[in-house]
Amino acid sequence: MNAQRPLRLVICVNERLGAGQRSCAGSGSRLLLSELQQRLSDAALDVPIVERECLGRCAEGPAMRIAPGGEFFTEVNDSTLETIIDRLRQQLTTQSD
Repeated sequence: MNAQRPLRLVICVNERLGAGQRSCAGSGSRLLLSELQQRLSDAALDVPIVERECLGRCAEGPAMRIAPGGEFFTEVNDSTLETIIDRLRQQLTTQSD
C-alpha cells in the first residue's frame, strides 16, 4: 500500500537577529501569511499552511515550499502568491487522478 502524504505549503517564519542577517520573517513572510490564507480560501483550496523556523534559504527569503518534496519558492512577494496557488491546484489535480 503506497499512501501519499497530504499536500501542504511550508512557509519559513524565521527571524534572524543581528545586523545584516537577512531572514524570511525580516523579509515579510509573516505579512504574506495572512494574504496567502485569504487567497487559498478564495480559491477554495483546502491546503494547510505549516510555519517552520527555517527552510535554509534565508538569503533568498521569504521562502516557501510545497510539501512533500515539491517546488521551492524564494523571494516570494504578493505577486508570486498566485503562481504558488496555481502550483498547489496542479498538485491537487495530479493527486486526485
